[in-house]
Amino acid sequence: MLHSDPSDSETDTERAPGSDGNDSGGGGECVDSLFEDFQRTNSGNAHSGLNTLDRKATPGRDGDGAKPVTAHIPDEVDEHTAAIELYILVARCIAFPFSAQAKTSMGYTRHLKLTDADLQQYCTQFEKFHNGDMSSITSDELFDKAILCYYDNFLVSKRLSGLVQSGGCTFADLRKVFQNYVEKFLKNLPLMERVAHDHVLSIWMSKYEAICHGSEDMETARRESMKLMHDRQNVDDSVAPEQLYKVFQQILGILQREHHLIAKELQLENADEQATVIRRELRHRQQLLDSSKPGDIARRLVSQEPTAENVFVTEAHDHITHLSKTLNQMPISKRNETLKRSGKPGAAGGQDVDIGSISKRDISISTTVELSVLRARGLEFLSPSKTVFCIMEMDGHPSCMATAQYPASRPIWDTVAKFPTTSPLPYVRIKLMADSKSLLDADGKLLAKVLLQPTLEQADGDRWYPMQASVALPDKNHKIEIQANLVIKPALNVKISGWLFCVGDEIWKKWKKQYFMLVQMTTYAFALCTFREKQSTPTDVMDLTGCTVEYATDEDRRGANEDGYTEFQFRVLKLTGGTLVFCCPNRAQMEQWVYQVARATGQPQRPQAPQSAKSSLLRQPQPKTTTKNLQELNLPDNFLNRDITSFDHSELYTRLLRKTLEQRLKDTTASMGWLTPGQQFLLDEYQSRYCLRGFNANAAMLLALIEHAANGTYINASLMHYSFTFCSAHIQGQKPDNYKSITKEEQKVFEEMVDKLYDLLRDQLEKLSHSFPFCLPDGGLKAALRLFARVISTRTVGHSYGSVTDLVCECLRKAALQSYKDVAEDVAIQMAEVEEVDEVFTDTLDYLVNLSEECIDQMGQCQVDYAKAFADYDGALGAFEESFWSFYQMDLESVLKKAALDDGKVFQVFEQLNTYLLGHATLKDGTFHGHLLDKFMPLVASYLDITSLNMEKEIVQAISTETWKAEQSSARCAEDLFGKLRGLRRFVQRLAWPEELFAEHLEKRVQRAISDLLLCLCTRTYACFQQLMATQQPRSVALYIAPRPFWVMIDVITASIEQAAASSADGQDEADLGHPASGIEYGANTLQALTTIHDRMKMSIADLVSYHDPSVYTYMRRHIC
Repeated sequence: MLHSDPSDSETDTERAPGSDGNDSGGGGECVDSLFEDFQRTNSGNAHSGLNTLDRKATPGRDGDGAKPVTAHIPDEVDEHTAAIELYILVARCIAFPFSAQAKTSMGYTRHLKLTDADLQQYCTQFEKFHNGDMSSITSDELFDKAILCYYDNFLVSKRLSGLVQSGGCTFADLRKVFQNYVEKFLKNLPLMERVAHDHVLSIWMSKYEAICHGSEDMETARRESMKLMHDRQNVDDSVAPEQLYKVFQQILGILQREHHLIAKELQLENADEQATVIRRELRHRQQLLDSSKPGDIARRLVSQEPTAENVFVTEAHDHITHLSKTLNQMPISKRNETLKRSGKPGAAGGQDVDIGSISKRDISISTTVELSVLRARGLEFLSPSKTVFCIMEMDGHPSCMATAQYPASRPIWDTVAKFPTTSPLPYVRIKLMADSKSLLDADGKLLAKVLLQPTLEQADGDRWYPMQASVALPDKNHKIEIQANLVIKPALNVKISGWLFCVGDEIWKKWKKQYFMLVQMTTYAFALCTFREKQSTPTDVMDLTGCTVEYATDEDRRGANEDGYTEFQFRVLKLTGGTLVFCCPNRAQMEQWVYQVARATGQPQRPQAPQSAKSSLLRQPQPKTTTKNLQELNLPDNFLNRDITSFDHSELYTRLLRKTLEQRLKDTTASMGWLTPGQQFLLDEYQSRYCLRGFNANAAMLLALIEHAANGTYINASLMHYSFTFCSAHIQGQKPDNYKSITKEEQKVFEEMVDKLYDLLRDQLEKLSHSFPFCLPDGGLKAALRLFARVISTRTVGHSYGSVTDLVCECLRKAALQSYKDVAEDVAIQMAEVEEVDEVFTDTLDYLVNLSEECIDQMGQCQVDYAKAFADYDGALGAFEESFWSFYQMDLESVLKKAALDDGKVFQVFEQLNTYLLGHATLKDGTFHGHLLDKFMPLVASYLDITSLNMEKEIVQAISTETWKAEQSSARCAEDLFGKLRGLRRFVQRLAWPEELFAEHLEKRVQRAISDLLLCLCTRTYACFQQLMATQQPRSVALYIAPRPFWVMIDVITASIEQAAASSADGQDEADLGHPASGIEYGANTLQALTTIHDRMKMSIADLVSYHDPSVYTYMRRHIC
């Protein structure tokens, strides 16, 4: 236990003697200990429930560990004042970071964010190209088709617009999607047109860049944006204090003038001052931990084992020790020197000295003595022409230095000599020499000499020193003086030094005057050493770790020392219980020593002079600058001296994180939630310095990301996955940050976090086409699925989520409904624009045809976009597609109920769908495909029957009105019939019915229908032939010319025979391919009947002449017809 009272609070702001800034010794150390109360639930904060354990009962708290007094944002203080208070804590972390390591890569690639204005500009550029306004870009038909497809299906899509508004789309995404479109387009070209695939792709991508960049102004603006992004990236990656100050001034809204005031008050540029503040924070935290009551911690832990509280306290001790050692390994830096911020602890310099184990061998003082010899006086006894010079030497130094030779009438040298030494009390000699002509005295004749002893506290300035005349001079009492400037450059690790009187309880029981030095071994360890003259090794060493310094009261003062000093005393209380009392020659030195020793000990409270012995500085009013600065910042006068435990750092960290994240999401780069290296470095430093658990920091980050994602901002799932994995590992006892103890509040926060994250990811999957349109950003969907699987697999109380694949399929079924609604709405809007109407009826065949085409395109695009992402979830994408077509099925049935069965558009829809389904590995013979076949099976049969009946009626009507005048090679009615028969056969072929039995049935019905219709045509034609023959009389062949209708009728019969033969041949081909030849026999009978009719007609014409000579018929057929 320390000797200081941890309940004492500092009320006065003491300025360091001899310094311009304020001492921030007790101010700003707003540290939230591991053993403090967890932050109470805040209804308006997504970081609700992040509480810390109760501390010991202090004024302003209940004895049983009630809610602590939070002093961070009083009700009367506005938001800007709260931001200033938070910035003070941030500025301390920036000024002296020691526990965090800078990260060079944050796990994402930076690209310019695409805005709504950028997207509109892109669309305008492609419209100009399509309208032919970019004549400088050569084009061809294939490239125009690719551009039109890219524009219609992607650029003007509502899904892309939603992604742009969420901040998750970049210029690189647009280019990548176009490249995918081009590659897909080129793969569908015939083989002969794909000779130079890579060459064509390169040319088209160049044209795409030309279209996007447009005019020179756009290209210039784009380059400027890229330059700004790279410049901003360099700033974001930097962890230099100057850059971090600017970044967080912008985040918290701090003015530059306010920053200067804060920097002056906190002495941000003084590394020693900042290290002192940290030592005080750690020591105060250790005091509170040691003074905590048993049982205060145990009741808030999940584990109720007897050793649980000890484990928690041990972990807190270990963290404090780790911070102390890390601080101890920091290099002792010069003022304004940038501290090294990366690498392993201890690698930046400084020795790894164990705290409390300092020995004499560890003390090393390296200084430089600078001696400047200016002039001499009192040389009137020398001849004016006599030349003189000086020799400068230091005890223990192997070499000496001489000045130039000048006449005795003008002995001015202004020569500087530098002597490095390891002794804090060295001796320096100056010898005044005269030039000698004697060969035995080559170095010159000694005139006078002086012995000087510089000290670190000696003021810099020119002084006249009396010299001791040489015994060789005639007048030994002659007064010779030399003007010199003697200074010793203080070592970086020496904070203060000087001659003091000291008396102790165990040693030095009588006043003893010694030369003391306060030496900083490392950033954390200090030692008070005594030195003797000319020695480099200290005589005595006292480790100040755990010590406390205070002004001596009237009761503590000892008697007068050898010099008679009694008033200016202070004492150092050792950790072992001993006391040392020091006496200074004046008040200023006493204040300096107390100030420096207090900084070295790191004690939480600064020493207060007793009322009867307060120094002149303490009796004087505080400088106006301090009060004025605090008033300008709108801060309380004692703000910098508040207790370090009066701040709720869980809440402050959450607020800082949220403001940082909000600022980051407004950047021109698509951050997707990733912080810059500088921002992350500062947050890590804040978390570690103020002892926030890793769970608290990651939970705050995850909850903030979930809130932004729920509000429509695109957040990278990998970032959320990292924080969730850390929190999950902590709850499961895997100790990701070496903390095994788990509190009830952490357990509660984790359960709430799992529920929120589960709802968010499920909502994203249920809105798949809007959350990840075109599977953008790249890799985002796969990362979300991995996180979703991790959330589901996490075992929490009261939840049973089931199989991951089953849940994904369930979400995709709901996503299918949303996707189908979007497609149906887009089709209705497009048709309304084309038809120039306000509303389109969705129960028409035209709407159904357009809807079918759009649905096929949509599902084809989904297969391309999402197939890889859902490859690990068997049947998930198939469930999505089946559900999508099930919703389409409802509209299909409602339209077919009102449609005419003989309308060809009905079967156009079937052809589109059946062709698509047959080419789909998952949907072929699936649920929707089966329903489609069941629905259209009776429709096709009825359509064939109705078509046959209608065609038969048309034959009867056409024969009755036929004039039998050949237009081409046959009658008009026959030509119409033959065309319809070919169309009927093609109709059945295009159906490509997948079921063999019904396909055989259709083939049979078509064959029979064709045969019946041909037989009907020939029979009625033969009847007309007979009626015409009845009007003819037999006559001589030489005088007979057969009427033209005869030959037209014969041509109809001949053409019918050819059609019947072709139909029979098609049936035979089907039989050869292994399909049932159901209509072959029936077609053969029809062909035989038609041949018989044809023969009868030939014989009837031949009967008109007197003999039956076939050559007559041939002659007549050739020359008359």
